[in-house]
Amino acid sequence: MMSIFNPEQWSYNHFKNGSFGDSRRTDRVIEVAADMARCSGKSIALSCRGNEAKVEGAYRLIRNDNISPEVIRASGFQHTAELAQPYAEILAIDDTTALSYKHQVAQELGKLGTTTDKSRGWWVHSTLLLDSFTTQTIGLIHQEYWLRPNNPEDADEKESGKWSEASYFCRQRLGDIMSRVISVCDREADILSYIQDKQKHNERFVVRAKHSRTLIETDATLFEHLESQAELGEYTIDIAQKGTKNSKGKPVNRVARKAKLTIKVAQVTFKTKGETQPVNVVYAQEKTSKSVTEPLRWVLLTTEPIDTLIQALHIIDIYTARWRIEDFHKAWKTGAGAERQRMTEPKNLERAVSILAFIGVRLLQLREAITLPYYLRKKGLLEEAKAVEAQRCDTVLEEDEWKVLMWFNKPRGHKGKGAPSLKWAYQSIAKLGGFTDTKRTGIASWTAVWEGWSTLQSHVVGYRVAKEMIADGESL
Repeated sequence: MMSIFNPEQWSYNHFKNGSFGDSRRTDRVIEVAADMARCSGKSIALSCRGNEAKVEGAYRLIRNDNISPEVIRASGFQHTAELAQPYAEILAIDDTTALSYKHQVAQELGKLGTTTDKSRGWWVHSTLLLDSFTTQTIGLIHQEYWLRPNNPEDADEKESGKWSEASYFCRQRLGDIMSRVISVCDREADILSYIQDKQKHNERFVVRAKHSRTLIETDATLFEHLESQAELGEYTIDIAQKGTKNSKGKPVNRVARKAKLTIKVAQVTFKTKGETQPVNVVYAQEKTSKSVTEPLRWVLLTTEPIDTLIQALHIIDIYTARWRIEDFHKAWKTGAGAERQRMTEPKNLERAVSILAFIGVRLLQLREAITLPYYLRKKGLLEEAKAVEAQRCDTVLEEDEWKVLMWFNKPRGHKGKGAPSLKWAYQSIAKLGGFTDTKRTGIASWTAVWEGWSTLQSHVVGYRVAKEMIADGESL
């Protein structure tokens, strides 16, 4: 059985329809991307595993000005659009990150911090599609790269337009199924022009509010008005331990806790010069406690219905999925190694990191394929979670992969020649990556899963070489 993470098939699916101008270029993109996916996090030279012809071909591709980074990305976006078709409700998570470099190419890239910073690079706005039901990643549907000038006055346009730009391209790529898409954004997207653009196109959104605007319905501002509303109900969520920043921007250590939130809702209309429509609002406020210095407070602007507590909780559930794009950024920059690339020309570097963006998504999907029960349990779907855990792991792993994995961690009570369970595979791969479950969550980080997966793949390569030698009659 072919693994859903087979690098050759994965690469073919993503780049077969790229408008590269020549079938040989398409074949080369597919081959290079497959090698990079197989050896994620490694340099392009290492991904070719000593094959000098492959190394030469890979760098010829990266330096080929006839293959634009935009076309590479467009091919991957098209595949994501195809994958999205069956889903009943889709979350489009938007966010911006920076790709940072200090080597020779940095002088030709844009400002990230102050003008004296040695690090320079791109700002990249990405849109990641998730299945609303399981919050599993469908794929990357949009990315916009830009270089920030040293003098902000030299910018061609305001960066605030990136939110509406992302919606425009999602609209073009997804077509009719855009009616099933909910855009999910943090406070940076709380811009009237963006809200009005979404309303104009009858598109759905959940945006965390930053501004307490004046309202048509009352003399009170938005936040004041919400405080005066009656409670719709309560909700308890688990807050994970995390290093974060307080309201003054100072680093703090957020301890794990259970947060009890009161839920309020309202429908409001913002007072503005341009045309505007009513917006639904969900207000989630953590009950005060002496042990909590920064209580949780979310004000969520949305097009979704808010008539019942269940509907309001669904909106909160949607917003809590927003952190998944931060995981994508980690997977892209660290796991796939986007910030470790050392090409000396900006376009060459952009071609490489464009391929690596989809490899970053692949890393997320690897983890999610074996942690789906965790997400199902969070939604209260206990029986569904148990059913997934009991599945044979050959729904994810190829035969060579799970057989090699059994050498490291033979499952207790396993009988016969069939593949063990998916739960066993997840635990075994995580252990290979150094996971010890010190927090007693049972959930390994994506980095631990990827380290385990990378270690497994190294041993699988050796296993396959040994099998070929034996088949050819050679002695080991």
